[in-house]
Amino acid sequence: MPTTPTGPRSGLDVDVLDDECLLNAAEFGDLVGTAVRPPAQGSVERGDGSRSSSCVATTGTEPVAMINVYAVRSGTPADYVRAGPAGRRDLPGVGEAAAVIDTATGPTLQLASPRYLVTILVDGRVPSDDAWRAAAAAALSRLPV
Repeated sequence: MPTTPTGPRSGLDVDVLDDECLLNAAEFGDLVGTAVRPPAQGSVERGDGSRSSSCVATTGTEPVAMINVYAVRSGTPADYVRAGPAGRRDLPGVGEAAAVIDTATGPTLQLASPRYLVTILVDGRVPSDDAWRAAAAAALSRLPV
């Protein structure tokens, strides 16, 4: 299995599942370190005006974490994760491949199943590797085959 990027990353297809809520409130809470409201699927408007759906966990009205599920247009989800940006931190032992990437909003786990790429964004918090692994295992267990 390659462990370094092998080429450019594939494009992604968004909104491949109607319900991306692969974690429940307790699992999201364990990930972010605080109690959250039950997560809900909702629409997100991006800075470029495009819209997509996402599963969002909130404390009150403030979003603290979000899940998106994608299909890759070429290669495999694991190839996509492994070809990630410099500075990513691989998280071994989870799924086909997993890495944590720092973003402007907060750390994002990119998680590969055989069929899907799952991203879990945490806003302004830094989960432990054990918390990432627990969330990843729960999310993977709920993906359709």
